[in-house]
Order: sequence, then C-alpha cells, then structure tokens
Amino acid sequence: MIERLTARLGLRLRFALFFAALGLGGAGVIAGALWFGYARAGGPLDGYVIGGMVATLGVMGLSAWIGLLFDENVAKPILALASDLTTRARADVDLQINETQAKHLSTLAPAANAINAALSEARAARARAVERETARIAREKALFEALFRDLGEGAVVATPDNRVMLYNRMAQELLGEIGLDRPLSNVLRPEPIMEALSRMQDARVRGRIEAETFLAASANGKRFLLGRVSPILSDEELSGHVLIFRDATEDLSAHAQQDHLFNRLLEGVRRPAATIGALLDVLQSAEDLPPESRAKFRKGIEDEVARLFECLREMGARHAGIKSRSWPMSPVAAAHVFDGLSVQAPVPLGVVRSEAMLSCDGFAVTTLLGGILGHLAEEGTREGFSLSAEPDGAETCLILSWQGEAVTDGQLTGWLKAPLSTAYGDYSGRDALSAHQTDVWAEAGAGGHRIVLPLATAAPPLEPGDARPEFYDFNLPEVASGELANRPLSDLSFVVFDTETTGLSPRGGDEIVQIAGLRIVNGRILRGESFDMLVNPGRPIPPTSTRVHHISDDMVQDAPDIIEAGRRFHDFCQGAVLVAHNAPFDLAFLRLKEKVIGRRFDNPVLCTVLMSAGLFDHSGQHTLDALCERFGITIPPEARHTAMGDTVATAEVFVRMLGLLQAKGVTTLGGAIAEEGRMTKIRKAQNY
Repeated sequence: MIERLTARLGLRLRFALFFAALGLGGAGVIAGALWFGYARAGGPLDGYVIGGMVATLGVMGLSAWIGLLFDENVAKPILALASDLTTRARADVDLQINETQAKHLSTLAPAANAINAALSEARAARARAVERETARIAREKALFEALFRDLGEGAVVATPDNRVMLYNRMAQELLGEIGLDRPLSNVLRPEPIMEALSRMQDARVRGRIEAETFLAASANGKRFLLGRVSPILSDEELSGHVLIFRDATEDLSAHAQQDHLFNRLLEGVRRPAATIGALLDVLQSAEDLPPESRAKFRKGIEDEVARLFECLREMGARHAGIKSRSWPMSPVAAAHVFDGLSVQAPVPLGVVRSEAMLSCDGFAVTTLLGGILGHLAEEGTREGFSLSAEPDGAETCLILSWQGEAVTDGQLTGWLKAPLSTAYGDYSGRDALSAHQTDVWAEAGAGGHRIVLPLATAAPPLEPGDARPEFYDFNLPEVASGELANRPLSDLSFVVFDTETTGLSPRGGDEIVQIAGLRIVNGRILRGESFDMLVNPGRPIPPTSTRVHHISDDMVQDAPDIIEAGRRFHDFCQGAVLVAHNAPFDLAFLRLKEKVIGRRFDNPVLCTVLMSAGLFDHSGQHTLDALCERFGITIPPEARHTAMGDTVATAEVFVRMLGLLQAKGVTTLGGAIAEEGRMTKIRKAQNY
C-alpha cells in the first residue's frame, strides 16, 4: 500500500511532505521540551506558551524556507536531469545536457553527461554495425524504388483487408488522394475489385495462382481503370494483393467516339452516294434529256459531291482529334532527346544543355527530328548544326539551327509525308505531329536558319534536395478490434495540422486563411501525403496578422472558401487522430464552421502542449520553439509561423514524444487522452 502511494507521488511532492514532517516533528519536540521544563521547574505558564509558539513558528518557517531552496536547487534539477536523460534515451536526441541547471548537485550533472556521451557512443557503434548489415538491403531498396517509382502503370499493394501499404507515382496521379494505411475503397469503387478478388480466391482453391482482370471506376467517378490483381502469398498464406492498372478513360471514350464517328460517316456518305448514283442513272438512261434538265442534274451531282467532301473533311478532323488524345505521352527530358539525336546525327551537332521536361512520345520526337536533320545534311549545303530548347508559355520549343541554305515549305512538307520509322509502319511524321497536336516550321534565325517544334511542357522531376514522398510501408499493423481508446498509439494514423488565421478570436469574427497537415503512419512522417491550402476568409486580413504569417489579401483572393477547404481537409483527416500544438485554438476555428462545411470534426485529438506539460512538468516552457530546442529540431526562420512550417515542426516533436509516452507507461490513445486531462489545470498556468 505504501509503495503504491509513494509511486503515485511526484518527487517534488515527496520532498515537500518530508520538510513538512520535519517542521511538524521539530514543533512537537519543542512542545514536549517546554512541557517537561514546566513540569519540573514550574513557573508562569504564559511564558512557556509564548516561547513554544515562537520556537514552533521559527522551526516551521525555517523548514519551509529550506524546503523551497531544496525544491529549487535539488528537486527541480534532479527532475530536469531525469527528463533530459529519458529524452535522449527514448527520442534519439544526442544533444549535450545543460549542466548549469544542476550546478548545486556537485558531480551529478557531469555524471549524467557522461552517461549521455556513453549512450551516444553506443548508438554510434550500433549504427555502424547496422549500417554494415543493411548496406545490401539499402542497395536493393534503391533499385526497387527506382523501378517501381517510374513504372508506366499504376501499382498498388494492399493488405488482406484492403488497406494501402504501397503505391507508385502513377497510381498517385490516377487516383489522387491515395495514402498509406487508408482503405482502397477511398480511391476505387470496391465492387469490381472485390469481384476480381473473389475470382482470384476461387482459382486458389482450385490450385491455380493467377491474375484476375478488372475494370473499375475511381471513387469520384472521373476515371475508368483497366487492370489486373494478383495474390501475394507467404508460406501459402495470403498476405495481400497487387493491383496493376492503367487509365482506360480515354480508351473507352475514344472507342465510343470512333464508333459514333463511323456511324456518322456512314450516314453522311450514304445519302450523297445514293443521290449521286440515282442522278448518274438518270443522265445515262435519258439520252434525249433537255439541256436545262441535264444542267440541273449535273448541278445536283456537284452539290452532293461537295456535301460528300465536306462530310469527309469534318470526319477526318474529328478522327485526328480522337487519335491525338489516345496517343501515349509521358514526361521526357529535353536533354534525353538531344542525346538521342547526337548519337544518330550524320554531321557534328552542337547541343545547348537544357533542364526542360517535355510531355511527348520521346522516340517519335527523336526520330522525327533525326529524319529532318538527315535531309538537311544530305545536300551538303548546310553546316553548323545545333540543338536548343526555349520555353514559350505552357510549351517548350525544340530548335534545330544551322547556317547555309534555307528550307522551303514544300521540302519540309515532303519530308514529313515519309513513314516515320519501320517501328511505326506507315505512320508518317505528319501523323506524329497530329498526335502531339503541334506543327513544325522553318524560319530565319539569328545568323542562319532554324526548324521549330513546340511541345507541351511536363512537370519537372524532384530535385536531389526535395523531400521524397513515402510511397510504401510493409509493416502496417493489423486492424485491431475494440474501441479506439484501447488501441495502441503505435497502431494509429495521425494527422498533424496547423492553421493560420486573421486573428486570435474565432468567436470574434476571425477566420482561417491557411490550413496545412501531414500524415503520420506507423511512426513515420509521410511528407508525400500532405495538405496545404490557402483559404479565402471572406474578410480583409489585418496587416498585423500578415506580418506574422506573410499571407496577404492578394494571395487568398482566388483561393477556395472555408466550405471547400474544410471539406477537403475533412477528407484528408478521415480515420486519423488529429494532433496540433495548442489544439483547442485551431479546432475552435474548424468546429465553429462545421454547419457551413457540412462535416463534423469529431476525430480524437491530442495536443502537444498538454503532452509536454505531462512529460516535462518541471518546466514552465512548452512553446513549439522550446520543444524543438529540447529535441534538437531546427525550424528554418522563413518557415516559422507558416502553416506547413509549424506543422512539420509539430510532427517532428510528436513522433519523439510517442517514445517518451511509452516509457512513461502511456501506450494507448485512451491513456494519452487521460494524461492530457490530468494536465488541463497545469496548461492554464503555462506559457504557450
């Protein structure tokens, strides 16, 4: 009983009780001594009482004073050292412990730093050992990522209960708001997938392991995806399935339009052809037809022929449009096209390096320009050939320049009529230009002539310093049954978020101007699954607020309102625990808008301020800056007080706090919420 009571009492409270007992004990001793003296010597009682009261008050005051000094110079430093050691042990922080906070504890602080240094050395040794063992795995992982990331088809690996544990860039482009540990039904209509999985399971029962095809619509109904699903077996047990798919929306649309176009063509040709045939029969059978009638029949034939040619012209234009939409385009670096041309060029070719990205069929473009270059060089009247790329709005112009004889439009047209390559059959250069919805022309350039080919510009790839999205996690925990409060924190998904506002009074008319969020799954911050949106507040942003978050009225003028932004953020937070620094402030703005948004933000919520107050109760500083300093996290000055900058910092703090909570015995969501409730009173006295 005493041990359980002692465990529940904090160190500072136990010291306080010790000095209180010491004071009361001293007062009792004084009282006993005075009573004994009075009993032996007698004398006036008032003198003994006054002397006892003065002595008692002196002892109690001395005990309280020494207790306060002890609390400030011993208890608090001990707690600070214990907290720092726990933080460095559980959160992998290698910062040196500040010894000035325990200057009255003699060698205890240096000893703590020695332990910290030994811990850092042990971590470094462990890291070196692990590094040697994981080098091979890292190489295989890099190879897997490179192959999987640039796969031309969408790919998703799902758990047996249809949660996403891997996806690639193409899947993200096709499905939009896909995310790790989220249900597959969030991005794909489940019925065709479940039917394919059922067929796959039936085949397994019969002893056949094979892929099953499916045609499914995206959850928003904007795309149709044609693909196949295959099982993942481990020790004969199903551990998930792989979905490989491509966008069939354009294929289906083009097929339907081609059918419609063919029917229109038949209808458009049938009537003029029948009329022409009938008129020709009349002209051939009626030799004595008067000249006026014969002229009318000929005029009718000419009109029907003109109508026939107009129909063919219109159908040809529509067919070209359909064909151009269905031609496969992909992001291609202009430098790769230039490299390909340099290899096959029959003459020396200068190249101006370019970082431009093109949306095109790289092989067709390289072959097209290579053919033109070959024709230019074969006549021997041109020299000084060079390649360059020039941006032009949403397009990038590939420029083939030379000095010498110009090229006529007739020559260029003739070259484009020839088949592009044996690989394309009878497909000509002109067909390739139509498929890319562009053209090519010759013009005079600075000091010579040039061929210009405009192509659509593609989005640039990630730079080496950019944050790489997390596209996979093969260690997702199984979905546990029971109430959410009893779920381990390690099994939950979190959305760390932050808002920027017009002011500090949600009930006084202030509004949100920016919302940012990051997902945390399986203890990892998924930087590729983020939410960052400016919001039009519907009112002017005060200059004082703009000076803090740097968001002006012009920046939010065309931004969505809180209704659209709130709904999209609500979808982003589906199934997650919300985390924020001083969460009641940010949630107040969202919950006051629930009626107009039409969604309820009823997710469980954790607040890093309250978590800090529980973990570091000896400290009065629980600001985001103080926590980042404690955990060795650097916030770039330009990112501080921006929604995404503060979100990233809060997420880094939170993942480190999870380890400290576990060390404290708080392992479930319900336990974390209860710990926050215990610190609510402390929160009111803290500095945020």
